[in-house]
Amino acid sequence: MAHLIKLELKKFGIARNIIFTFAAILFGILFITVSLWDSMTDPKQTKDTFESTYLIIGLLMSFIFLVYSSVLTAHLVIEEYSRGTITILFSYPVNRMKLIAAKLVIIMVYTAISITVGYLCCSGYLVFVDGLFDMLAGTFQISMLRTWIPAAVTTVAVCTVLSLWPFIIGMIRKSVPAAIVTSLIVIVFRQVLISQNATNQESLLQLFLVATITFGAAFFIFKKKVPELY
Repeated sequence: MAHLIKLELKKFGIARNIIFTFAAILFGILFITVSLWDSMTDPKQTKDTFESTYLIIGLLMSFIFLVYSSVLTAHLVIEEYSRGTITILFSYPVNRMKLIAAKLVIIMVYTAISITVGYLCCSGYLVFVDGLFDMLAGTFQISMLRTWIPAAVTTVAVCTVLSLWPFIIGMIRKSVPAAIVTSLIVIVFRQVLISQNATNQESLLQLFLVATITFGAAFFIFKKKVPELY
């Protein structure tokens, strides 16, 4: 399995995706800056709070990297099935399921790391810019990390699991567009789900249910759809 992951990393293009990660984070920082500047300079608005801005960071990072993970899934897995080029890979003496699993592991790990780095960079920027320009209501307190860290961990865990759904639906349809559209549907579904909670985060029970359903569906796809060539 480790050998397959190393081989798939060459296709993945680590440098290219690292560049995308930091470009996405810079976009997030720019978005936050514009939002804070607008609320600070417009007398009709009140300043944003640390809590509301932190929620925005979570939404931005999850949206960007869930959509991008679906693009990666479409490119590395679904496209090879839809074009039939997967038959070339399957002609080699390798376990088909392990080969596809290696691709998915890379995508999931990339998603988890990217969202984590996004949280660290954007949250650090938030504290830094408020210290210089007093752009947010209130002041940063270390005690805020007691809420921020669990929220970030939950978001990373949920998004890592949800990054499997483009694979699940994409394999059923053998369609690249279906994989990408699925990520958008998943994002909307997650937003509806967390809006029901006072914390705007998934509870442990919700996380468990989402993980159970997702991994169950992925297992079905591995058994029924991965062996199919057409």
